[in-house]
Amino acid sequence: MTDAAPDSPPPSVRPAGVLFSANDAVFDWTVAYLESYRAHNPDLPLAWMPFDDRCERVAALADDYAFTTYEDPAFERLEAIGRTLDLGLTAYGPRWFRRYAAFWGPFERFVYQDCRQLVLCDLTEFVGASEQYGFDLLHFDCAIDQVYEPGPVRREFLRRGRGRGFMSGQWASRRGLFDLETLERFAEECVAVREQMNPRNTDQFFLNYCCDAGTTVSDEANDEAGGERPIVTGHFAEVLGDLCRDAWVRQPGRVYRDQAGVARRWDHGGIDHGKRVPILHWAGLPLSPAMPEAELFYSYRNRRDGAGRRSIDALRRRASRPLLRLADKARRQRQINTLWHRLRGRR
Repeated sequence: MTDAAPDSPPPSVRPAGVLFSANDAVFDWTVAYLESYRAHNPDLPLAWMPFDDRCERVAALADDYAFTTYEDPAFERLEAIGRTLDLGLTAYGPRWFRRYAAFWGPFERFVYQDCRQLVLCDLTEFVGASEQYGFDLLHFDCAIDQVYEPGPVRREFLRRGRGRGFMSGQWASRRGLFDLETLERFAEECVAVREQMNPRNTDQFFLNYCCDAGTTVSDEANDEAGGERPIVTGHFAEVLGDLCRDAWVRQPGRVYRDQAGVARRWDHGGIDHGKRVPILHWAGLPLSPAMPEAELFYSYRNRRDGAGRRSIDALRRRASRPLLRLADKARRQRQINTLWHRLRGRR
């Protein structure tokens, strides 16, 4: 691989596919993700981007779930970008920047996904949507406060009709939108305004900044004038329709399957009632029998276990759920949560 996207793709580049990131620390999440992916996408190419060096168990799943491994010498330089922006709030933040090698990776059009989610449909529609409808990048959930802090940068992007503040755990784009040198240049710009970016979500605000501040080659590439245009981003639900706006699992209502087997959200009276749920994302939530849609998750995680084992595990989860939910409710209580963080800060 070269550091930047080449002018023409090498023969090994495939037209379309999905990339995901994982390591052994999230092994259970990874198994559930892969089971759900292959249940609905038996033939869509899948490539794994190792999150770090702790990946022996995940690597051993390659044959069972028919995925390839995508390693790139640019991982080191991408992590270096993360280190320049990281404030030390997590030990692994710079590792997330490996995902941006997807922009010169093994697929011309692709979807990127973290492994802490389930795939509940055929993703072919989502892989091809950016090309079909003329977008450079399509995304799901938006939460601008998780991307930009209030300030001049945020206000200027909003004034220009940009600044959607999308989440970085799942998105679709195309090969060549960015190269490594461009990302390093944007990193220098972000360092200069770091106080206006979310203190924790470094990879998230970085991708948003690249899309909001960046330009790409004009669609009229054959025109003698040539030129550039702003990068065009969009929300999958707004572009495709009949989709829940948010993939994050902590939404009102429950997921159900309609008569055709399509995953939909039941939230009578809500704006997403009856709409399709293509993926569910557990970002920021611990793996627990008490988490939202836990039984749906475990139906994929334990899919290859015997019926007896699955039944026993389900009974154990059901028995532990009330106490776990009580503990979670207590953790959310303001006084208890404040005391907990104070005690942690003294260690």
